[in-house]
Amino acid sequence: MWPQVYFNWLKKSSPTGEVEIYPELSDSYETNLPNVFVIGDLTGVPLLKMATESGVKVWNYIPNFKNDRYDVVIIGSGPSGVSCAIEAKRLGKKYIVLESNLPFQTIQSYPNGKPIFAEPSGYVGSSAIKIVDTTKEGLLKDLNQYLKQNPIQILTNQRVIHIQKDQIGYTLETESGSQYQTNSVVIAMGKSGDPKKLGIKGEMGSNVLYRFIDPKDTKDQSIVIVGGGDTALESAIMCSEYAKEITLIHRGNEFNKAKSENVKKVLTLSSQGKIKILYDARLTEINQTNVFVQKKDSALKIKSDLVYILIGNLPPLNFFQKIGVKLQNQKNFLDWLGFSSLMGFAFTAYFGKASFYGPFWFSVVASISALYSTLSLILYATISLTKNKQKFDGWKIFKVTYFLFVFLYFLSVYFLATYQQFQLFGKYPSFHYTLLYSLTILIFGIRRMMVRKTQYIFYQTLSLIGIQTFFLFLLPELILPKLGDLGYLGTPEGFIRTEIFPSDAYWKAYGFILAWPLSMGVLYDGGITNFWLVYGLSFSFVFIPLLVYHYGKGVYCGWTCSCGGLAETLGDEYRQKMPHSKTAYRWEHTGQYILFLAFLLTFLKLLSVYGKTLFPFLTLGEMIADSIKLYYDIFVDIGLAGVVGVGCYFLYSGRVWCRMFCPLASLMHIYARFSKFRIFSEKKKCISCNICTKNCHQGIDVMGYASRGIPMDSVQCVRCSACVSLCPTDVLSFGKLNGNQIDFDLLDAKTRK
Repeated sequence: MWPQVYFNWLKKSSPTGEVEIYPELSDSYETNLPNVFVIGDLTGVPLLKMATESGVKVWNYIPNFKNDRYDVVIIGSGPSGVSCAIEAKRLGKKYIVLESNLPFQTIQSYPNGKPIFAEPSGYVGSSAIKIVDTTKEGLLKDLNQYLKQNPIQILTNQRVIHIQKDQIGYTLETESGSQYQTNSVVIAMGKSGDPKKLGIKGEMGSNVLYRFIDPKDTKDQSIVIVGGGDTALESAIMCSEYAKEITLIHRGNEFNKAKSENVKKVLTLSSQGKIKILYDARLTEINQTNVFVQKKDSALKIKSDLVYILIGNLPPLNFFQKIGVKLQNQKNFLDWLGFSSLMGFAFTAYFGKASFYGPFWFSVVASISALYSTLSLILYATISLTKNKQKFDGWKIFKVTYFLFVFLYFLSVYFLATYQQFQLFGKYPSFHYTLLYSLTILIFGIRRMMVRKTQYIFYQTLSLIGIQTFFLFLLPELILPKLGDLGYLGTPEGFIRTEIFPSDAYWKAYGFILAWPLSMGVLYDGGITNFWLVYGLSFSFVFIPLLVYHYGKGVYCGWTCSCGGLAETLGDEYRQKMPHSKTAYRWEHTGQYILFLAFLLTFLKLLSVYGKTLFPFLTLGEMIADSIKLYYDIFVDIGLAGVVGVGCYFLYSGRVWCRMFCPLASLMHIYARFSKFRIFSEKKKCISCNICTKNCHQGIDVMGYASRGIPMDSVQCVRCSACVSLCPTDVLSFGKLNGNQIDFDLLDAKTRK
């Protein structure tokens, strides 16, 4: 019972929403199928301005082939598809648009009078179609006018049912049996696939509707509307002029995903008795005359002539799966094979570098893992090159080459040192591991600064590169040993070589940055000196708490830590892979148990070290602590921090260790509970696109905060700035909450250079 109370205190009622699933796309809108692109709403940005702009930008990536086929077949004639076709015509391309219904059919299905917001308000795109604030009717008038002024080649009532790869490009087949051969395909279908359903009895009745078209249809009727988003609220508002009575059923306790203007109107109508709102309620059954509703403490029977279930639509996932387009975070055999190969390499790296200081079986595990990793990598490469042919740009080629270099370099160093007693440069594999780790942060850090062009990311990445390169590689591995050899660190009896680096243990310099209990050796040391006792306690329990109080946990996890350094650089491209499932939320405080164990072991060790001269029986306590510490090192330091932390990078993002298991992060969760740091949001600008949540590799439901307009205070936040910089409407900002006053950060985290 007590751990859950404690965990609830840490979470502070943080929202735990999941992310919507879309096709997995590259930065060029391309799917896993070469020259098959997705634009519009299915990119995950539900903004008309951005949809039309994607129709123009995609032409920067569509290749130019010289043959008698279509250059591109565009599927869908919504704003993005028409924009793409207009641009194709301007460029002199051979194209055709295939539409399953009529142009702008999705917008036709909007409720009459629905307001249209032209967000982002300051964004001016290059598309011929310009979006302005208006209503459904005004938007349709404008769009049809653009279509009249820019006639395009479009075939209506042509539903594409299959896309087949052929020797040159693709052959598309429609429901009518027509076929179209093309070099490239642009899918602009929109996300209005099948409506989301409740899965209850009576849901398929003739009085149940999943779209709201005309409020006049509700005249003198008893209406039940299910939902809490803008569509549900706008429908209730429009019905209020015609319906006899309206009941709005919402599963939440507030409308946190709707625009503030809609919420105000609904609450006003509720106070006037025109709309009855049921919060924390769910529909359990529907019949022709009534609905049955379950609340926390009661069950209700409500009269209903019409029931509108307006809880959103599912993207046309079945279509994408049928044609072979990979969905976000969808795992196939090749993914699991690559994952197992990386895990094998992680076993080799972490057990291999520890084998020269640990038990003999470490080298057995490392060697077997190296063999498995090599064989699985060969199989992975073979399948990738034969069955999953993809275009390789310069960055992909460099990345694959670099990964292969790292793999072969470390395996060579390890096997030579283990079986030939040859140490490259006279260094153990642990040195080469740290060299490769630092080189990876440097290379991928430079790439991150080039791609994520904000002032914040520039300085943050420089900090991570600088700390890793100097303090966590050059200083302990090269500079200090050299200074010691030259006699610049004083005599063996001097302060530096007795208190800071006793017996020339220069590896202790890692403790300057890697605080306890991330690095247990800072305090867990049988020969601990007064310097490290004072420094270790001050760093973990004074200095870090002060920083977290003022700047949040990210001041260490996002700007200092080596684990964070690799996650923010190498892991930058894979941040969307962090799970946001209920299972992941249950696992995210596992590190608290590890923190508790680390505290017990360290306390027992220090008590024995300083107390056994007075109380000899404490020697037994030290023996118990040391015997447990051996397994702690294997399971936590090598297993979780090393093998799991690195092995999960390309399948579950680079922050699995940081979010789930790290004991130092868990300690900082306690500090962050009292921090002034917040991520503030402008609720009225939030469009609930979920991009912020999807790109949070700490698994935070950022949209859950932003859509409600409350400051984000999750203890998990590492200040990576992904949510701030990637928000299409610039909703989010870093800052501090000083009482009732908000002080925004001076370092710009959102403006793209």
